[in-house]
Amino acid sequence: MAMTWLRQGGRCVLRLPFVVLTLLGLLLSVSVTARWPGLQRQCLRRGSWALCQAFSVRLPAPLTLPASPQLIVANHISWLDVVVLSALLPPAAGTCFLAKAEVARWPVIGAFARGLGMAFIDRTSAFRSYRALPSLAEGLRARSLLFFPEGTTTDGEGIAPLKPMGFELSARTGVPVQPLFLRYRDGAGRLSRAPAFLGDDTLLESVLRLACAPALAVEVEVLPALPAAPRKRLAHSVSANLRAMAEHQRVPRPPFRAVPFPRRRPGSDGPPQGVAG
Repeated sequence: MAMTWLRQGGRCVLRLPFVVLTLLGLLLSVSVTARWPGLQRQCLRRGSWALCQAFSVRLPAPLTLPASPQLIVANHISWLDVVVLSALLPPAAGTCFLAKAEVARWPVIGAFARGLGMAFIDRTSAFRSYRALPSLAEGLRARSLLFFPEGTTTDGEGIAPLKPMGFELSARTGVPVQPLFLRYRDGAGRLSRAPAFLGDDTLLESVLRLACAPALAVEVEVLPALPAAPRKRLAHSVSANLRAMAEHQRVPRPPFRAVPFPRRRPGSDGPPQGVAG
């Protein structure tokens, strides 16, 4: 027991200075580049990648998704999900995250989210959520939008019931729905609950727990895209697909090897090297 505490304390002491410095660098770079959205997205992507490395969270190769607008949905485990997806989503899509309105009032995180142009929705009543749909649909016609339809976080072992309201955006615009499935594994390939942000957890408690945890690997599965349809039908289909993934994820397997941050080929305007589906 004493050795376990020593190892956890040692990891925390070694990681936290890098986490703080990386986070400050990310906040500064994103703020300075606010007038240049393309450059800001690159800074966000690189900074998010670096922040994952500071926490010893190993990432897979960046995701390959169409450049045309999509309604991207994913299961939700932690605030870390946003950092991971910011590092992995292709910058060309200019994906905008949709968050609950109270996030805009969080210290530091709220200012950071507003600076990135994150969209917010008031979920205190169905009427207020429904009233926000026209402006969100207008934005979705120009660029991809990502939200977490569970509306809450889980421990990663199952899927909470999905809220169908957000899928109305696909029904209104005809934009396809692209589901993603996230999971976190420890060094033995078992599901890890260290990143889970649950119940009465504070952000500080969650950050410290992650800093003390052994190295993790995150996996992101790109599921088949679904064409636009009525919102309840989409919610049912996405829920079934995510639950099927959750049921088959409990078998331990060795985590994959981390990949370096992708760089463009010299003199090429094509996609960066290392990008895989």
